[in-house]
Amino acid sequence: MKSFASASRQFAGLIAVMMVLYAAAARAQDPAKIDPAHYKVELENDRVRVLHVSVEPNGKLEVNELGDAVVVPLRDYESTLKTANGETKVERVMGKPAWVTAGRREVEAGARGVDALLIELKPAAK
Repeated sequence: MKSFASASRQFAGLIAVMMVLYAAAARAQDPAKIDPAHYKVELENDRVRVLHVSVEPNGKLEVNELGDAVVVPLRDYESTLKTANGETKVERVMGKPAWVTAGRREVEAGARGVDALLIELKPAAK
């Protein structure tokens, strides 16, 4: 018969594995589905998806993970981008596209908020 300590360790290990799997699933979730207050799908086909991203002044987008994309600001704004590599101040100019590399990020909007189109690229069909 197993001891209480052994059973407790197995249970704790199971909980740890479940938490890792839950975190991986959360990262893979569609931001338009899990955060519709900030992301709206404007267009989607087999090659691209266009998201309208809007954040209120001094608002925040929680940690999310996106693929490579092009951002097209709909107005001038500034924000702080936090990634695994550190924190970067970003200034965007209305209509001027910029490349956004894939990865996990958190965004803090400046005084003007954020209003932009995020164009996610999909892999080419084989």
